[in-house]
Amino acid sequence: MHLLVAVIEDPGKMEPILDQFYENGIGGATVLDSMGMGHLIADHYSIFSRFADLTGSQQGSTNSKVMFTVVPTEEILELAIEIIKGVVGDLTQPDTGLLFTLPVGRVEGLDTPLREG
Repeated sequence: MHLLVAVIEDPGKMEPILDQFYENGIGGATVLDSMGMGHLIADHYSIFSRFADLTGSQQGSTNSKVMFTVVPTEEILELAIEIIKGVVGDLTQPDTGLLFTLPVGRVEGLDTPLREG
């Protein structure tokens, strides 16, 4: 099993990702609102507040989403990553997002059926 965590900079891209997850039998994802460090400290440091002014950021606004899900196999993990990249694009480009995975040794309380590879 694997934990997949993805930070998606454009909140509008989360729904298409989740739609494709559903269509491919990948369930049990949780999505949280998030904000990057630069936006949080903009009011404390003048250089960051200038950046926030240029990007139209407002204190307290949410500018990204974090999705995490547990997937049972390497095959499903790769499919989930392909879906994310297909919607978001090249994650090496600025303002797209990032993802990482971690091995999971044990899960309890997961009621959503997961697609078996």
